[in-house]
Amino acid sequence: MDKLLLRSFIPTFVLLLALVLFVLVIQMFFVLFSNIAGKGLGVLVYTKLLFYIGLHVFPNAFPIAALIASLIVFGNLSESFEFTAMRSVGLSLQRILCFPFVFVLFLSGVLLYFQDYIHPTTNHKIFSLIIDVMNKKSALFIQQGVICNNIPGYSIHVNKKLGDNEHMEGIIVYDYTKTYGTIATIAEKGKLYTTPDEAYLVMELSNGCNYVEKLPDKKSSNSDQKQTFYRKKFLKQKIRISLEALKLRKSDEKYTSEPRTRDHLQLKKLIQEIEQKIVEEGNDSHNLLVQQASRYGISENTFKPSNADNGDQLQSSFESSTLLQDADFIAFRNQLIESKTPSNLEKKCQQYGDTLQWITQRALRTVEKIKTTLTMQHEHVLAVKQYLNQALFEKERRFAIAMRCVIMFLLAAPLGCIIRRGGFGVSVMISFVFILLEYILTTLGETWAIANTLSPFICAWLANFTVLPFCFLFLIKAQRGTSLFTIDWQLVYLRIKKIIQRRISIPLFI
Repeated sequence: MDKLLLRSFIPTFVLLLALVLFVLVIQMFFVLFSNIAGKGLGVLVYTKLLFYIGLHVFPNAFPIAALIASLIVFGNLSESFEFTAMRSVGLSLQRILCFPFVFVLFLSGVLLYFQDYIHPTTNHKIFSLIIDVMNKKSALFIQQGVICNNIPGYSIHVNKKLGDNEHMEGIIVYDYTKTYGTIATIAEKGKLYTTPDEAYLVMELSNGCNYVEKLPDKKSSNSDQKQTFYRKKFLKQKIRISLEALKLRKSDEKYTSEPRTRDHLQLKKLIQEIEQKIVEEGNDSHNLLVQQASRYGISENTFKPSNADNGDQLQSSFESSTLLQDADFIAFRNQLIESKTPSNLEKKCQQYGDTLQWITQRALRTVEKIKTTLTMQHEHVLAVKQYLNQALFEKERRFAIAMRCVIMFLLAAPLGCIIRRGGFGVSVMISFVFILLEYILTTLGETWAIANTLSPFICAWLANFTVLPFCFLFLIKAQRGTSLFTIDWQLVYLRIKKIIQRRISIPLFI
């Protein structure tokens, strides 16, 4: 029996995993298509891009394949009454699901290892490749009647292209790369082709002229200097233009700051570094307030940090800086004036309004400077905290996706036994509801985690926590052998009747 289940489940899971992976790769490829179309990348680059995209979306395909495969396999068993036969010989639902559950649990462990140590390297490569492709200039494509500006420093116009796409008529080439001026080459006809290594564009022109418009001499101060113009005819001319700018260049940029490109140990170290940085920023803000307070005679206890967590130290320091605003600023200003004005000269300073005004303005500038510094530090720490939330979310997300495979199996296996439909169409329709729910909750969870709306742990596990009650519900119904929407109308009628009789039996006092 166990071999029968595994022989049915494993091939179905593998085929569906390949199908789901193909759909996800094509979907992501078309998302990137507008940025890579017309770049002349070649078969090798496209193959590499599709391979990296496949590895990138591989973890997302596992739960979907487990969900649909479980629905199909156990739906077929229930539809052909094999599941009923197993139950009739005394096998419980837990015993029937045991071996497929162990297999899915093993796959979850493999997926977790893949996400922790292989997936980060793949993400780094695909991010680098996509950025290189997006930065690459469009491929050389010369159309008749259209000016081609794809090659930096050159403009090419062709009136007519002949059948072989190499021989052309009415060729105009503008060369802006020369330091002494612009060269315009006009030819009646010619042949345009690239070298075998596609490093140069070769133009063999016939019956034309070169027009050179020399730039004015910058050293000469005479504004009435006339521009020099040259013209030279030719019967044959060969021009070689470098196509180095159109090649795909590999960037040396390292995406070490991206949490998705770090393995488990590196991600853990990154989180510790960010937390330490937030604590240091909070201490710097507090020390700034204490320094200014002691300078102007304000008690240091006013800015004493609370016993909040390290991530909120800067927030408390920033909120305490409101003492320097509005009504509280008057007290701060008075203390500042007293510190700047000796007591024996107080009466004399009152006689001179300009001096007092100068001191007040200086105090205002000092306070505004402190406020600006604290505001900048506060905004910087908010950005760092968002980065920390992103790293924490990525850490929890890897465990959540691995566990999602198990949850999807526990959801779909009993559901397939209940609905007794093992066809591909019905299974996909039912799976679509839970896949859509999972996608929406995962997207919302990532947004809320980065915005610090909810804990990154809750946001990463939000989809799993939402689907988990359905697992228990379907397991209970499959264990009892009841239908999905079975309603005992007689029991409902008796309960309603009992409630009505109880209401009638209550005496009414007017």
